[in-house]
Amino acid sequence: MTELLFTAAMPFKRKGTDTIKETEFVMALSMDLGWFKPDTARDFINSAIEKGIISREGDMLKAQFGINDVQIPMGFKPDVSGFQKKEVFEQIIERIMINTCLEKQKIIAEINKSRNEKRGLFSIEVLGILMAREYGIQVDDLIDKSYRGLLKG
Repeated sequence: MTELLFTAAMPFKRKGTDTIKETEFVMALSMDLGWFKPDTARDFINSAIEKGIISREGDMLKAQFGINDVQIPMGFKPDVSGFQKKEVFEQIIERIMINTCLEKQKIIAEINKSRNEKRGLFSIEVLGILMAREYGIQVDDLIDKSYRGLLKG
């Protein structure tokens, strides 16, 4: 959580305010600091909003913390991989791993076995969602993402 907080705090601290335009925030993370590509910066914003660190009010972002209370270590640079958007299938696998302690290879092998049994009629995402549901894992948000992905083509 501290990495997320430090990353979110930097654009606010640089501007000296707890409210900043979303476009300025993206530019700060991508162009000024060189930490992220613009798309990853937008993914970061959504993640920080989900975690309650920042909020969106129209085209403005507001810090949900005291910007002067956050002391960012000298030379801090966030790990980009933690904020990159993951594919729905990766998120499904991750949730199954966390909730069941099964290894990734075993989960994928089970999904592939199921796909063969069903003669390839279902995508691996759908089969992953079904597997997660069989374990009682909450994946409704991923069902919605998967559906939106189908609509986009």
